[in-house]
Amino acid sequence: MNLHLKTIFIVIINLVLFINLFSQTLDPLHLQDFDGFTNDQYAVYLAKDGWPVDSLNTGASAGYLNDDEKNLILAMNLIRYDPPKYSRMYIYPKLQYFSGTAFNFPGRTTLRTKEGLEAVRELYLELLKAESMPIFYPSRGMCRASRDHAIYMKNTGATSHQGQGGMSDRVSKYGQWVSGLAENLQWGTSNAHDAIVSLMVDDGIKSRGHRRNMMNPSYTKVGVAVEEHPRWRISYVINYAVDFIEK
Repeated sequence: MNLHLKTIFIVIINLVLFINLFSQTLDPLHLQDFDGFTNDQYAVYLAKDGWPVDSLNTGASAGYLNDDEKNLILAMNLIRYDPPKYSRMYIYPKLQYFSGTAFNFPGRTTLRTKEGLEAVRELYLELLKAESMPIFYPSRGMCRASRDHAIYMKNTGATSHQGQGGMSDRVSKYGQWVSGLAENLQWGTSNAHDAIVSLMVDDGIKSRGHRRNMMNPSYTKVGVAVEEHPRWRISYVINYAVDFIEK
């Protein structure tokens, strides 16, 4: 074998090894379709990925929450607990499925985004540098306020923070919020895990306000609700507070 052919052969071997390593890094299991997962099923899946689920699943014993609502809290706590791990496991694998602004998730209808790959890449890099922060704990009163708004949107078809006096009035009905209050809304995503990813990517939102709310280390209490929506099939309501004193 002459030197030129030998060099080509070595390059091909190294390329095959790289592709194999890359395919292992982009474990397809981390692109799991979480539709229909109960909280127990979601917790078992995450435990296999090495997450301390018993500590992070803070809504698990809250009888006033359904499985989707418990999963919302658990999904957010993954990010808060270990942002770089979350980024590597659940954000990085998505990068390979973009073509321009189209996201082609295996087995799903193509999703048309506004920013395409760049918003996801930005999130991936940001989380790699982020530090751990306090996890969220559910508040019964804040969950009741979130449910009120979710039901309001279900009945009216609304898709905004307005209604029933606004966010502050809705939450204050059930107790006193302390220092800071924020709200994230998401529509149409078919499971809690992907709803949180969508809010974190914040495609088309220049301020990345939903991401900032979720990653604000001062917020420790959350209220969540998931309801049907007449236009977007499903809506997610998440309220955040530094602290909350229940009535």
